[in-house]
Amino acid sequence: MAGNARGQLRRRSILIAAVHVVARGGAGALTHRATAAAAGVSLASVTYHFPGIIDLRRATFAHAADVVGREFARTLDCGANPDAAVEALVARWRDVGLARRAEFLALFALLVEALHEPELSEQVDALLSAPAAMLVAEGCPPDLADGVVAALVGLALVTLAQDPAGVRDPADATRRFEQRAAALFGGLALAGHPAADHDRDISGQR
Repeated sequence: MAGNARGQLRRRSILIAAVHVVARGGAGALTHRATAAAAGVSLASVTYHFPGIIDLRRATFAHAADVVGREFARTLDCGANPDAAVEALVARWRDVGLARRAEFLALFALLVEALHEPELSEQVDALLSAPAAMLVAEGCPPDLADGVVAALVGLALVTLAQDPAGVRDPADATRRFEQRAAALFGGLALAGHPAADHDRDISGQR
C-alpha cells in the first residue's frame, strides 16, 4: 500500500512537471526526457508511468483539465438567470486564468495539438463540457452555452498570445480580456466581479 501511494505521488509530480514543460515551451517541448529533467527524476521513472509520448500527452492534458475543472465545480448560483450566468462565468474564467496560469497555458497548447492528435479529442470534449453545463443549469440553451465557452477559450488564448512573456503592464491584459468579453457578450457589467488581484493579468504575471 505504501509503495502504491509513493507511486501515485511520483506520478503526480511527473505530471505537474509536464504541465510546466508545456506551459514554457508548448506541446512540442513535451518529451519524456524534458519531463524527467523538470521533475528531477530518472528517464526510466517517466517511461514507467507513461510508456509512449501519447500516454504522456493524454495524462498531462487530463491533469491540467482536472486542476482547472475543479475551479468550475461550484455552481454559479445565478437564480436561473442566463445573462447573469454568462457574466459570472466570464468572471470565473478570468480568475481561474489568474490562479492557474501554467495549467491554462498547457491546456491551450494541447487543444491545438488535438487538431493533429485525434486521441485527444475526447478529452477536449470533456474539458469544454463542464463550464457549458454550468450555463445550461442556469437556463442557457445548450448551443449558446457551447458558443460562450468556445468564445472564452479564444479570448483567453488571444490575451495570452499577445503578451507571452508578461512584459506589458500586468493589469493591461486583464482589462483587455474584460473589454473584449463585454463587447462580445453584450456589455456585461464585469465591474461587479472584480478580479482577486488586478496587479496580475490573465497570464498570471505581476
